[in-house]
Amino acid sequence: MVKDSKPRAGSLAYLPGCRASRLVPRVKYWPPYEGDPKPLAFLGYKAGHLTTFYIDTTPNSPTQGQEVAKASTIVVTPPMTAAGIVVYGEDDGALKELMRVWSRDVPDVIVRKIPNWRPNEEEGLKKLESLKDQIVEVRILGVALPKLAALSKKKPDLLEVKVGGEVEKALEYAVSKLGKQIEVDEVFKPGDFVDVIAVTRGKGFQGVVKRWGVTILPRKKRKGRRVVGAIGGRSPKYVPYTVPRPGQLGYHRRTEFNKRILLIEGDGGKLTPKGGLPHFGVIRAKCVLVEGTIPGTPKRPIVMRIPARPPPAVKVPEVTFTGILA
Repeated sequence: MVKDSKPRAGSLAYLPGCRASRLVPRVKYWPPYEGDPKPLAFLGYKAGHLTTFYIDTTPNSPTQGQEVAKASTIVVTPPMTAAGIVVYGEDDGALKELMRVWSRDVPDVIVRKIPNWRPNEEEGLKKLESLKDQIVEVRILGVALPKLAALSKKKPDLLEVKVGGEVEKALEYAVSKLGKQIEVDEVFKPGDFVDVIAVTRGKGFQGVVKRWGVTILPRKKRKGRRVVGAIGGRSPKYVPYTVPRPGQLGYHRRTEFNKRILLIEGDGGKLTPKGGLPHFGVIRAKCVLVEGTIPGTPKRPIVMRIPARPPPAVKVPEVTFTGILA
């Protein structure tokens, strides 16, 4: 039987399909968290894909208890520096920034990155005491240095990371970490599920066939074949937004949910295949092995956040072998 139709290739939920505004994606939603205070996200850099062999621990899976081979992604995670603290209050149900405290004990490259750098650690911490009753959310200004991930990029990447837990304890944690480094294993552990936020691989300006999966018209069409047959009727007298149109494809900010961490390795060289990873090279820092693939190109910043829709807890898988290029 020949199919007369197929689902559309593009999703209207992502309109307008424009380029991401920044390479380091902003976290738009912080899931609720109860427990000891800790940062709810971590910034890393994508290194590449591997094929990983591990014991499947997924309940009711056909391969439960057996060794399986699946694609995985290495994310290099050098330590983040807590360069500052941001506290927010509430105004008509919306968050309102109350103040920022910048540490003076940070590398010079971070000072050059942030315009109008004015460290106000001493007076800022004193002012925080008077604002305790108004604070509803505490965030850390985390700075990742690509140099620590053996990248040639000199400019550090800045990300606001919410501190989970009760507000008072979160504030104490943020103050204790001000100017210090935060490691990835303080935030996540093997077996945890994370949401990956990244900017996808860019494909430039594309036509409707590649962008929306429009069927190529017959050979005898006079005004082109890789076009839409009609962009609308006489009424309404405008082109509806549902009509496929050419435009930007790729380089979009996207979130992928529930990626499982298989392994956190302190020596990235153990996971580097012979000859290095394509377009990245040898891993020289702490890294995280994430199950499946994630968006973006090698060396692109990746934000790993606690899951917004966490699945049931699963036993930590036992990784038996890794290192084959996927």
